[in-house]
Amino acid sequence: MAQVMLSLGGFKFHIGSAAYNELVRTWQWRWNAQSRIGQSDLLQYTGQAAEKISLNGEIATAFREVGTRQIEKLAELGHEKKPLLLVSGLGDVMGYWVMTDLNETNTNFVQGGLARYQTFTLELAFYGNDLQNP
Repeated sequence: MAQVMLSLGGFKFHIGSAAYNELVRTWQWRWNAQSRIGQSDLLQYTGQAAEKISLNGEIATAFREVGTRQIEKLAELGHEKKPLLLVSGLGDVMGYWVMTDLNETNTNFVQGGLARYQTFTLELAFYGNDLQNP
């Protein structure tokens, strides 16, 4: 079996399923402006937003019988509406994450309308280190 790059719940990202080319992590710190008469706004820290991960990748559907169902399998995980454990290919447990967006693009069609290549973008948001997250 190919080297696993990342595991989300039961789905494993690797060359034999869906391989990502880019992993983008995003952190945000919220600062709300408080208006003041005759002065510039005062910024007040109101908390940190959930960390986000964006995976951009592609699937060669004819490679080693990968097929066209990999993105559908990811969508089925999203339809479960549950936090999923994220584990790196090195075994680092990254906590529980939820799927917020999944986009699919199909190109290079063969006879019958099947896509030879699919690209995807998967957006994840950090849920917590365990399922007891309040």
